[in-house]
Amino acid sequence: MLSRSLRHLALVVPALAAIAGAGCERQQQQKQASPPPPAVTVATPQKRTVVDKDEYVGRFVAVDSVEIRARVSGYLEKVHFRDGQMVKKGDLLFTVDRRPFLNTVEQARASVNQAKANLAFTEADLARAQGLVGGSVISQQTYEQRTQA
Repeated sequence: MLSRSLRHLALVVPALAAIAGAGCERQQQQKQASPPPPAVTVATPQKRTVVDKDEYVGRFVAVDSVEIRARVSGYLEKVHFRDGQMVKKGDLLFTVDRRPFLNTVEQARASVNQAKANLAFTEADLARAQGLVGGSVISQQTYEQRTQA
């Protein structure tokens, strides 16, 4: 029985030695393959106030805007408001050059005077025709044309 135990021991010991040797090699390989520990920096904490700040690129546009259009054409002599200024109903906004409008008024007056002169001439011509149609000096057709005029 002792010889059997010795044989058994003789077989087991080399096997254990081989396994132990292989395990040591793995541990040595693992030790060699692992990277060194990383370098760590240490900072001391600071106490200070942090202000939130955001920067954006853009432009400002008015929420409400009004387009001002003239009812008449002409040249501006003066502008009575600034951009962005609040204006109320009835405020004077522009002064327009009056000369073109004064010329138009003078032309209209001249046209009225000419029309009045034409009316006076036509009425006088009709009055003459009324006296002449009775004496058969002018034809009925000429009289009707003067009446129509």
